[in-house]
Amino acid sequence: MNKTGPQLLELSPGEGFSIQEKYVAADTLYSKIKEDVKKRALALDEAISQCTQFHDKIDPTLESLQRIVERLRQPPSISAEVEKIKEQISENKNVSMDLEKLQPVYETLKQRGEEMIARSEGADKDVSAKAVQDKLDQMVLIWQDIQTLTEEREAKLLDVMELAEKFWCDHMALVATIKDTQDFIRELEGPGVDPSVVKQQQEAAEAAKEEIDGLQEELESVVSLGSELRAACGEPDKPIVNKSIDENIAVLFSEVK
Repeated sequence: MNKTGPQLLELSPGEGFSIQEKYVAADTLYSKIKEDVKKRALALDEAISQCTQFHDKIDPTLESLQRIVERLRQPPSISAEVEKIKEQISENKNVSMDLEKLQPVYETLKQRGEEMIARSEGADKDVSAKAVQDKLDQMVLIWQDIQTLTEEREAKLLDVMELAEKFWCDHMALVATIKDTQDFIRELEGPGVDPSVVKQQQEAAEAAKEEIDGLQEELESVVSLGSELRAACGEPDKPIVNKSIDENIAVLFSEVK
C-alpha cells in the first residue's frame, strides 16, 4: 500500500486526496495492529513467565510449610527443668524465624496466583484457575496453622516455665530450711537438771516444733506445685519431679519429724 499509493497518486492527481487518505489510514491501522499484537505478545510472555514461576515454586513451598506444621503438631514433650524449657522456647522461636524467611516467597506466590485467577474467567468456571485457587487456599491455611501453633506452643511453654521456676525455687528453699532445722535439732542437748536449763530446753524444743509445723505447710505447698508441674510437663520429666519430692523433701522431712 505504501508503494502503490504514491504511484496511484501520480497517475491520478484528481483523486489524489482520496487515495492518499486511504493509504495513510491503512498504514495507521496496520501500525496500530502491529503495536497491539506486540503488546499482546509481551503480555502473554509475562503471563507465561508468571505462571511458570508460580507452578515451579508453589509445590516446594507447600512441602516446606507442611514439614513445619507437622513438627508443630507433634512437638517434643515439655520439660520440667527451667533451662531446658528455655531451650524449647528458643527452638519454637526458630520456627517463627523460618516462617519469616518464607514470607517474601509466600507473598509473591499469593500475588501471582491472584493475578492469574483475575486474568481467567474465574475459579468457578476455569479448571486451571480452580487448581491455582486450591493451591493458594492450601498455602494460606497451612501458614495460618503454623502461626497459631507457634503462638499456642510459646504460651504453654511460658506457663510451664513460670510454674517450674516457682516449684524449683520453693523446693530448694524448703530443702535448705529442713537441713537447717535438722542441724538445730541435733544441737539440742539432753534434758538438764537445773530448772533454768530445762526451761531453756523446753523453749528451744517449742521453737523447733513451731518450725516443723511451719515446714509442714511449706511441704504441702511444694507438693501441690509439684503435682501441677507433673501434669504440665511431658512423661519423660515426671520422674524428675517425683524424685525431687519423694526422695529429697519427704525423706528429709521425715527425719526432722
